[in-house]
Amino acid sequence: MVNETFSAKRFGQYFLYDLKQLWHNNGKAAIALGFISVICYIVWVVFSLIFTGEWHAPSVAARLSFFALGAAILVFYQTRTYGHLTEKKAGQSWLMVPASALEKFLSMMIITIFVIPVAYVVSYLALDILIGLFDKTTGGPLVAEASAVLDKTNVFFSAANEEGFQFHLSTFFLPFVLQFIYNLLYFLLCGLCFRKWKILGALGINMLISMVTTPILTPFVYKYWTPAITANNYEGDPAAISEMVNQFMNYAIGINLLLLLGVAAGIYYRLRTLKH
Repeated sequence: MVNETFSAKRFGQYFLYDLKQLWHNNGKAAIALGFISVICYIVWVVFSLIFTGEWHAPSVAARLSFFALGAAILVFYQTRTYGHLTEKKAGQSWLMVPASALEKFLSMMIITIFVIPVAYVVSYLALDILIGLFDKTTGGPLVAEASAVLDKTNVFFSAANEEGFQFHLSTFFLPFVLQFIYNLLYFLLCGLCFRKWKILGALGINMLISMVTTPILTPFVYKYWTPAITANNYEGDPAAISEMVNQFMNYAIGINLLLLLGVAAGIYYRLRTLKH
């Protein structure tokens, strides 16, 4: 008897179908967005020739800034990745595909969290490497620079641990990863809920939530965290400082994880109740 909730074979078939549909509809955008590295290079060189009369490729900081800009655009674009499901024809066709809501949800999560960001990162970095090969004024590709920065960061944390500080790179890195995933899923959910003005609707809700939560959280921060951060008893005590910083980062991880799971649950509920 076939499991109506989840079947590995059926999920595999649907996932491949979902990838093909994504490529046909909106998937090329993630790869095309990687060309923002080329745009950065051309704009930087042109302005360099105009204002200095010399050929200079964009610095590492400039290329990282454009990479972050592309990542932000990618987040906003999630409103369109599956946003077509709010249209009657596309939504009805999607509902008729023989797969359970859980299977469609899992496929959507894998594509949104892994496939699309990886496609963008690979596209951007691959083009950045090609630019670096043809223009030595770049100082090297971002991949090499990132490796060097990671090595220096590891040396810094090792030195801090020898001084008595108990910090781990994952503790600082994980909140940003969870925040990025939450942003992807939040705009995906808004794309599934709004029929028109999807990005504006997402930004409007986000602004409304901030207006409601800020007055509530601000007194809490001033009451509990401000005295803790400014307390003199942390000075010169690596163990106390480590405990404070790790506690703060753990709170950030917990809050981001709860928000992420909440948005994911909202997406799953929306898929189960999607009708036309």
